[in-house]
Amino acid sequence: MASHLSTRAPAGSKRLDEAAWIAAAFEALATEGMAGVRVERLAATLGVTKGSFYWHFKDREALVEAVLERWATGRIAAIAEQTHDHGGQAQARRALLGLLDIYARTPNRKGLGVELAIRGLAPGHIAAKRAVARVDAARLGKVGALFARLGKSPAEADARALLFYAFLFGQSLMGGGRRLAAAKRAAAKIVAD
Repeated sequence: MASHLSTRAPAGSKRLDEAAWIAAAFEALATEGMAGVRVERLAATLGVTKGSFYWHFKDREALVEAVLERWATGRIAAIAEQTHDHGGQAQARRALLGLLDIYARTPNRKGLGVELAIRGLAPGHIAAKRAVARVDAARLGKVGALFARLGKSPAEADARALLFYAFLFGQSLMGGGRRLAAAKRAAAKIVAD
């Protein structure tokens, strides 16, 4: 955070915290990609001046890094919650089917937009690359552990976890239609087996 001489906001100004800027950045990221995460645009969206931004962040890169950290932490917490120790084989299978249901039933367009924007940034951005690697490791590790509980060897559990996530993200990018919906349901059963 940037340091300042005064902790008082100017009279009549809107007082925002760091979380408000991060939330606005997520909204922009979901709809416009990383190009939408611009200080001037976010300030206009929030109805404040750019000075408010610099109260909380040194520069745009500091905001991007805060967004990446919030995204990675949130995704890792979500997969941990969705796959917490379910005990035996029946519970592991229910957890896999539950994950498929969460991601296939009603695609989260906002979440997918954020995911794609961050993944698009990762090849040329060290912090994004690290955030994606952390999230992927957590997702594949947790889902791989579920497949291991189903009796799969470590190598097969890891391979199935990769296919599981490839299916989840791939099917969410595809269109709809009755025939495709039926194929997605059948594929979900195969992937979770």
